[in-house]
Amino acid sequence: MLSRLELQNYRGFKQYKLSGLTRVNLLVGKNNSGKTSILEAVNLLASGGDIRVLARIARQRGEVLYDPDEREPRRIVYSDISHFFYGHEFGPDSRFTLRSDDGYAKIDVYIVSVVDSPDEGQKLLFDEVSSRSSLGVGVRIEGEKFPSIRTAPAIPVSEEGAIAPDQALRSARFVRGKIDEGPIQIVTQDSLERSSMSEMWDKVITEGKEQDVVNAMRILEPKLSSIAFLSGERTYRFEPRGGILVGFEGTQRRYPLGSYGEGMRRLLALSLSLARSQNGILLIDEIDTGLHYSIMGDMWLLVAEAAKRYNIQVFVTTHSFDCVRGLDWLCRHHPDLGKEVSLQKIEHDLDDAVSLDAEQIKIAVEQDIEVR
Repeated sequence: MLSRLELQNYRGFKQYKLSGLTRVNLLVGKNNSGKTSILEAVNLLASGGDIRVLARIARQRGEVLYDPDEREPRRIVYSDISHFFYGHEFGPDSRFTLRSDDGYAKIDVYIVSVVDSPDEGQKLLFDEVSSRSSLGVGVRIEGEKFPSIRTAPAIPVSEEGAIAPDQALRSARFVRGKIDEGPIQIVTQDSLERSSMSEMWDKVITEGKEQDVVNAMRILEPKLSSIAFLSGERTYRFEPRGGILVGFEGTQRRYPLGSYGEGMRRLLALSLSLARSQNGILLIDEIDTGLHYSIMGDMWLLVAEAAKRYNIQVFVTTHSFDCVRGLDWLCRHHPDLGKEVSLQKIEHDLDDAVSLDAEQIKIAVEQDIEVR
């Protein structure tokens, strides 16, 4: 479990450190302060510098490029990784570093000039493609539990920062740097789609955790008794938000989840993600989206209990003071779980995040101190 995180030359952070990280961590800060960037950094670090993760994060951000010579309607989309480097400065010798303790390796992601590189190993993947590039992106992995420093061969990247989808997949064959890695679950808008939740539901069923999900959903609907996913290609392909039914005590009829508002769908994605993250990491951007302020305490109780039960480390973001008040409620009414939470205030002007533990969270809310 991460207790600290250091970023260097990563996105908007020249040098930044988070400490006092616990099992459940709430990241707060102004717009464009870097909260989402930190979630992405945790994802990349926990994946051991997996280039596929780097490429996927770029696509999710809309950081993409297209081949200007390709005129087909369905053009190939290239992930643009140039924006991961501080100041958007991209070229030979560009580098960012992510590091922590706790069994995680130090990850260096760097850009190398393949033509000038003295390390012939850097050219390995380039030799396998017909179109050569003068630049490559490589990953250097270093940690106490590794017998030696490991450097994965660089893969081709354009001068603008574009990585082809097939090249990101090629990188998957190389060793990653995380020791004893568990699952990494991310709750995004894509998590709300039926196909994504259906895949998680199948795994939840396999592991016998469906009742845990039903119990979690009772935060919003106390009489909810069952959840069902309809099978069939038509539902799966053409109704991305349909095909999910819920049942209630006292009736055999099942009703579409969509009839109960976006909050129910958001809570289902959260509940499924918690059930699927055992011994891993869960990342949630804007955890309170779609949820009424009155259930914030119950939501935090759900997250903290599940995180402890399933051995999950959770990182979430919010702009809402109601969400902070909900965390305060958890600290006051469940002090045993309060010991497992932290609030991290992210500010670009500082070199370190401001870390608050349970007692400091209670004082901040009691005295109406602005912590966002």
